Amino acid sequence: MDNSGSLNAQILHLLAERIRTKAVFQTHQAKFVTWQFDGEYRGDDCTATLTLGNPDLLGGSVILVAHFLQSITSRLVLGGEMVYHRRPGEEGAILTLAGKYTASKWVATLNVGYGGAHASYYHKANEQ
Repeated sequence: MDNSGSLNAQILHLLAERIRTKAVFQTHQAKFVTWQFDGEYRGDDCTATLTLGNPDLLGGSVILVAHFLQSITSRLVLGGEMVYHRRPGEEGAILTLAGKYTASKWVATLNVGYGGAHASYYHKANEQ
């Protein structure tokens, strides 16, 4: 909490060995600005996350984000993200697909979605 009365808070709770929940709250003086709720599952070879942002049941607005990553092999991971938003007079969803390949000295990633594509490549130059 800062000296103007604004608060940034996070609450983490481990429901089970593989299931974690998180709540994030932000206020500006006496008004809520942001609130977000996350649920995450971590399996042996996959991760799934569901995020609910700024839910307003009376105003009819919400942001919903779902992530899923799955290890296909020890080097290849594939997954995706879906973002859904709704507010009065506006509604939409965006799907993005993702992949990551890890070799002994390099890593390559690719994200493809409605907004375009993004590729990255990292190469280990030396041990440092």
